[in-house]
Amino acid sequence: MSKPTHLEPSELGTKEYWDNLYTTELTNHAHNPSDKGTVWFDDSDAETKLIDFLSDPDTSQTLSLSPSTTSFLDLGTGNGSLLFGLRDAGWTGRMLGVDYSQQSIQFARRLSQARTSPDSTSDPDSPRDEGEDEEEELVSFLEHDILHTPPTALLAGPQAQGWDVVLDKGTFDAISLSSETDPATGRRVAESYRARITPLVREGGLFLVTSCNWTEAELRDWFEGSAKEGEEDEETRRWRFEQVGRVEYPSFSFGGVKGQTISSLCFKKVRNNES
Repeated sequence: MSKPTHLEPSELGTKEYWDNLYTTELTNHAHNPSDKGTVWFDDSDAETKLIDFLSDPDTSQTLSLSPSTTSFLDLGTGNGSLLFGLRDAGWTGRMLGVDYSQQSIQFARRLSQARTSPDSTSDPDSPRDEGEDEEEELVSFLEHDILHTPPTALLAGPQAQGWDVVLDKGTFDAISLSSETDPATGRRVAESYRARITPLVREGGLFLVTSCNWTEAELRDWFEGSAKEGEEDEETRRWRFEQVGRVEYPSFSFGGVKGQTISSLCFKKVRNNES
């Protein structure tokens, strides 16, 4: 199955745009600590619906998720809002949010510090004493460029073989709007994304992606099935993603066609028997 047609590039696909955005959000938060910045897809209540999907007892049992041990990797974490929401919903396993914008990571760390030490004036990037804020310490943030840094940088310790759940809430959208090409293939970087995230998900683990630019069918075209044209690396050939769930959003009808303003699909990483 071929991949969908590429989107027209825009400034939302540039690092400069996100650096500027989070510089502004850092400034706003400094003036008003209650300002926690932009929550993407908030108009669709996406974070609540994603958390409800993962927390549903039937989903947790079917997908073998444990609130006490499931690990989460959030790609393009922004202000860390989704991970904080998961923590508040009772998920206590390790959580790591990564973003290629240094300002994003600074902002997420500042918000994390405010959650655990509201009156603290210490540097959120400074090392903490052993045992300090132990519960929230499980939510950490790291500057990391998914497309230009080896996946092994995020694979260590208990997550050496991959994370239980890898989250993407709008990150693939931004990458799809980038005009950058992969030097190895000459293709738009969006076509390299699946190969980049595959090693980050453990065998049997989940990739939960949310998009406002791609329909459910188009997300399946991008991520489901065997290696596609341009994906020649061994890791991608060995594995594939298969859809195991979807998140329901309010639908609309236009011209006799039913649709949603955003789409969230859950894929499971399985061995590719066709390789």
